[in-house]
Amino acid sequence: MAPRNIKRIIDQIDDLPTLPRTVLKITELVNNPKSSARDLASVITDDQVLTARLLKLVNSSFYGFPQKISTITGAIVLLGFDAIRNLLLTTSVFDMFSSRYKDQRIIQERFWDHSLGCAIGAKVIGSYLRYEKVEELFVSGLLHDIGKIVEMLFLPDDFIKVMALAKRQNSLIIVAENEVLGFTHPDVGKLLSEKWNLPLKLMNILEYHHQPELAGRFVRETSIIHLADILARAIDLGSGGDNKIPALNPEGWTSLNLKLNMLEPIVHEIEREFQDINWVVTGKM
Repeated sequence: MAPRNIKRIIDQIDDLPTLPRTVLKITELVNNPKSSARDLASVITDDQVLTARLLKLVNSSFYGFPQKISTITGAIVLLGFDAIRNLLLTTSVFDMFSSRYKDQRIIQERFWDHSLGCAIGAKVIGSYLRYEKVEELFVSGLLHDIGKIVEMLFLPDDFIKVMALAKRQNSLIIVAENEVLGFTHPDVGKLLSEKWNLPLKLMNILEYHHQPELAGRFVRETSIIHLADILARAIDLGSGGDNKIPALNPEGWTSLNLKLNMLEPIVHEIEREFQDINWVVTGKM
């Protein structure tokens, strides 16, 4: 019988990663109004991997700054505290979940490619909507399916059954998860975000990206991720674990107030930016 108590299952996974100490310290500094750019830079530069990844990202075409950014302090001044925290959070998540179960690495990389496509889609859609904090949307897109990665790594046998069932009945993976596991990747994403003490907005997006009408005051942001997920699937950026494209949620679409003729240029921009940024975020060359 499939386990029904997801909280109990998560609690039994003793080695579910916690965020690295550096990222936790950065979060503390970002939340402290007395912190300075120098304070934040001193913590980041103590971690050579995070320093290199951050400088690589801010100098990529994703941001398109005319001048080369050579210092962490310069990156912080240009991007702001929240953006820096979000970027380091996502790169840390990639690192945490990238080295286990080598036999599943190809599947995992396809999931990450889809998440990256969704992240870029969210950023592009947000830009068209003139949403102020597109960096938040990018992070939300990257993490929206983190529950699938947790299932794959920590419940590997059950997850194989999930993918097999989704393929056999040609259903969305979220339907197969419910049938096999008794819970879904949005459920896992919510619990993981609680464990990591992530912002409420991000927690809502992880939980409701398939049902944006339930996201309360974050319905617009969640609808952006919902649409970005659909577009990333439609243009075959990575894999969501199934061969279906979710139906567009009517209330979510209405909340965005987008015109249909905007979708074609949005898709072209997503495809272009995906090629530009893929190797920077995932570490692929």
